[in-house]
Amino acid sequence: LCIARMRPGVTIAQARAEMASIGTALSRQYPKELANMSATVEPMADVEMGGVRTMMVTLFAAVGFILLIACVNVANLLLARGAVRQKEFALRRALGAGGIRIARQVLTESVLLALLGGALGLALAAWSATALPSLLPADFQMLPMRGLDTLPLDRRVFAFALLVSCLTGILFGLIPALHTIRGDFTQSLKEGGRGAGTGRNRLRHALVASEVALALVVLCGAGLMIASLSRLLGVDPGFNPKNVITMELSLPQEIIYNGPPDHPQFCRAMDEHVGAIPGVIAIGAVAHLPMMGNAGRGFQIEGRPDPGPGNEPGAFYSVACPNYFRALGIPLREGREFTQQDSLGAANVIVISQAMAHKYWPNEDPIGRAIHLGGSSGTRLTVVGVAGDIHQTGLDNEARPQFFRPYPQAGWPVMSVVVRTAGAPASYLPAIKKALAEVEPERPVSGVALMHDIVEDSVGSRRFPAMLLVGFSALALALAAVGIVGVVSYSVAQRTREIGIRIALGARKADVLKLILSGSMAWVLIGIALGIVASLGLTRLLGTLLYGIQPGNPLVLGTVALILAAVALLASYIPARRAAKVDPMVALRYE
Repeated sequence: LCIARMRPGVTIAQARAEMASIGTALSRQYPKELANMSATVEPMADVEMGGVRTMMVTLFAAVGFILLIACVNVANLLLARGAVRQKEFALRRALGAGGIRIARQVLTESVLLALLGGALGLALAAWSATALPSLLPADFQMLPMRGLDTLPLDRRVFAFALLVSCLTGILFGLIPALHTIRGDFTQSLKEGGRGAGTGRNRLRHALVASEVALALVVLCGAGLMIASLSRLLGVDPGFNPKNVITMELSLPQEIIYNGPPDHPQFCRAMDEHVGAIPGVIAIGAVAHLPMMGNAGRGFQIEGRPDPGPGNEPGAFYSVACPNYFRALGIPLREGREFTQQDSLGAANVIVISQAMAHKYWPNEDPIGRAIHLGGSSGTRLTVVGVAGDIHQTGLDNEARPQFFRPYPQAGWPVMSVVVRTAGAPASYLPAIKKALAEVEPERPVSGVALMHDIVEDSVGSRRFPAMLLVGFSALALALAAVGIVGVVSYSVAQRTREIGIRIALGARKADVLKLILSGSMAWVLIGIALGIVASLGLTRLLGTLLYGIQPGNPLVLGTVALILAAVALLASYIPARRAAKVDPMVALRYE
């Protein structure tokens, strides 16, 4: 992997064409080592950001929805407060104050609230910038999260927060401001005037329905991510990571791809020294650990027509020591794995994966078949074993065709040592390092990791956004519940006299509960229906982030809708229960 900066005016297509010609020239110059290899150019933005762009857009959308829910809540509260102050506003207008002046006052209050919220948000942002890195997986390599704790809250962040705060204050303050100056203010001056008509009640309930719809979209996104992560963690990686510890060891050699190795006795010496440690069940080494990268090679299948340059079949390629498959717990389906007899002077052999056997030798026994590495004139390799498939590039990627060569016949500059132990692997680390120092005194080990952690970290790019979406959905659910409680409580307060009369005329508590709950839940159900429709479209953005589940999954939608309905019912029940306990005598004297 090389990083280069293109000259001004040069396009990606031109750079790719030039690199392809360079790669072809190198493969001709070194036909044995670099047969059928080439080179290409990819924009760094695509390499670094391609896999996370959708995730960042999704998280930004979730944040936007939560902002909208919070703003709707504030608008509802301002509407209720404006309704309570209708007599005050009516009196001001009667004394000569213009409607625009009163609306400006309400709008100013809304903007001040938004600015205070923005200031608090900046304080929380400063805290989260230092707290979030501690929540990231150890090897989480997403570019937007690198150096998160060093991101400054500079003037650009301040300007953005100020702009968003002002805009939200103005946009969501306009609704209560406009409603303040509408209507017949003389009615509000009359004794018993309510100042809150049916239209305003409908608007408040419509805003609650919009809150519910937005919350449901966020909940659906979180539900899909959790379901996807659950299915991903249930995937069999093709090996057993329990009680396996890994570490890297550099073994430089002149010819990387075809050997011979400069340390031909490495595998044997490692097996003798490390394998003698009490509690070590098996030890091996491999060029590319699962989940930690791969290399590919082209080849020609012996006995079949030459497909021509550039059309050769290919597969993932790696180099392994004897006992690697046993150490990592990769099952052997057919034949044998490598032994110490597969040395440089012995016949060249390979172990292939089931996927490679099924793809290139369907309905045939691959044992004894041969391939020529790089082409018909390349090194002849005989298949001696078929191993189970492993997810080399991640649990979310299908097992691909793969073949292994024994290290004594091929070599590789950096090998990952794999040790399976009887107990906790970390307790064996000092003894393992000491034994490896006896094998290669001048080659210190590095990159020590538990195989279980490597598998866990491979899904870190899915776990972290799922965790954030769950937090966002909990916040959205809480905000929606607060909005429902506020609107229903205000509605109950406005209808206190009506409720008192109903109770005085013989209505039971159950009837009052039914009356209040039916009125509020009708708007909640409308919001849920709108949210489901919106989710069917918006959750398609999550398509590339999901595994084993489709956007719009009916089980997830149904579960989220039930959860939201239950929370809304509970939020409505609290003020409805209070309404059912109204004393008729007190209610009839209300206002």
